Amino acid sequence: MSTRRITLVAALVTCLTLALSAGVASAQEATRVGIVNPARVFGEMQETKDLKAKLEGDRKALEGEVQQRQQKVKDLQAARDLLKDGTPQYQEADKTFMKEAIEFDTWSKITQAQLQGQQKQQMKVLFDKIVTATTTVAQQKGVDLVLADQRPELPDNLAQINVEQLRAILNSRNVLFSNAKVDLSNDVIAVLDQQYKAGGGGAASSAPSPAPGGAAAPAPAPAKK
Repeated sequence: MSTRRITLVAALVTCLTLALSAGVASAQEATRVGIVNPARVFGEMQETKDLKAKLEGDRKALEGEVQQRQQKVKDLQAARDLLKDGTPQYQEADKTFMKEAIEFDTWSKITQAQLQGQQKQQMKVLFDKIVTATTTVAQQKGVDLVLADQRPELPDNLAQINVEQLRAILNSRNVLFSNAKVDLSNDVIAVLDQQYKAGGGGAASSAPSPAPGGAAAPAPAPAKK
């Protein structure tokens, strides 16, 4: 083999080696992507399950208090209506009834606003925990980018929704296909449950839910003419 041919062969080998090295480096530097379904994580994490149980107990307790307050207002109204209109006794009973009804209406509105604020704060806290747990899992697995997998379900009967609603559902789907290997949801749930257990389980604060229908106070009945 001539010197020139040997030189050409060596050059080709060098080029192939460089190309392979570049390919390996490129593969190593490729961005690794994962997905997490926040809605699923939120629904399956143990802290949410415990929170739902507590909310149900608080809801029943609050509903009982609402019924007691409503009944008191109704009783005062009924007692007033037994009296003769225009008498001092009727006027005094009407005053007591109106005062109680207004206090109940004010209490209902304040309680509703407070509960909604507490619930929004609780949801924000849980979502922040999901984000932090996702970061932990991604770093452990060497994932560079994690997408929120949102895939709203279509109703079985499309006649139940209009065109705009269908378009909104389809447009909100941000993942059309994913390999099960890139789904980190189970790992995130495991991290959250581990952290929750380590923190004492049900020690997380929660807000009671409002009573059904907003617990609106009955409108005070006008005094008899």
